[in-house]
Amino acid sequence: MELIILTGLSGSGKSTALKTLEDLDFFTMDNIPFRFAGSILADLKKSNSNKKINRIALGLDIRTIINNDDFKTFFSQVEALSIKYKIIFLESSIQCILNRFNLTRRKHPLAKDTLLQSIESEMTLMDSIKNNAHMIIDTTFLSAKELSRKIEEEANNFSHTNLINIHIQSFGFKHGVPIDSDLVFDVRTVPNPYYLPQLREKTGLEAEVYNYVMGFSQSIELYNKIKDLIFFMIPGYIADEKRHVTIGIGCSGGKHRSVSFTRKLAADLKEFKDLNVRVTHREFERGNW
Repeated sequence: MELIILTGLSGSGKSTALKTLEDLDFFTMDNIPFRFAGSILADLKKSNSNKKINRIALGLDIRTIINNDDFKTFFSQVEALSIKYKIIFLESSIQCILNRFNLTRRKHPLAKDTLLQSIESEMTLMDSIKNNAHMIIDTTFLSAKELSRKIEEEANNFSHTNLINIHIQSFGFKHGVPIDSDLVFDVRTVPNPYYLPQLREKTGLEAEVYNYVMGFSQSIELYNKIKDLIFFMIPGYIADEKRHVTIGIGCSGGKHRSVSFTRKLAADLKEFKDLNVRVTHREFERGNW
């Protein structure tokens, strides 16, 4: 039996993500209180002798938590049942969530004096769950289709055996720094292919650009310093039981240098066992290439 626990901030896209999992033949349940979810899973596993239900998705949010002990108790029950599980946490910027609630005119599940206070309170209350997530997805700039694609990727690559999930993301500083990055590196100090007409329209995914960027001694020196720090940090993250680390690598436009560095780092991280490495290029996803 495989279990995906889909949680996160209200207004961050949980309904869309849960529908995607349902389309992928997951047996989905939404807004089950934490204190009841464990016993429901136990009953499903006990009665599932014919294997009709082998993929389950639980949608859990702030409305399902009665007290802080519910979270620990639930995951103790899941561990005791020996069910493979993955926690996917959805979040968005405060401004984005404000806009979504104002657009839909729906009531926030936390009834504070203002919508902003409700959102900020939920962020605080959900922080412990976020810290235990295997995958954190920032939906601020994602369309429903893009979110569905990310959820589908996570479902298809289901694995609880990896010690830590590493997300490496290239980006352009002129479009802003990713808000979900744990580590951010600036590679704008290395030669820029943008100023070469024959390379300007190409990207770091192409050999000509990659070889140009990584062909300078200063590029290799900078890369090795970045690599050494990350390789030093990973065992510490694992020892601290951190499940997810997002590494942002930025250049001016997020098309040449950052993409090249991201490619090389992803390849070198294969030296580690039990790592789930995912690479994205933010400016490509946003249509900025």
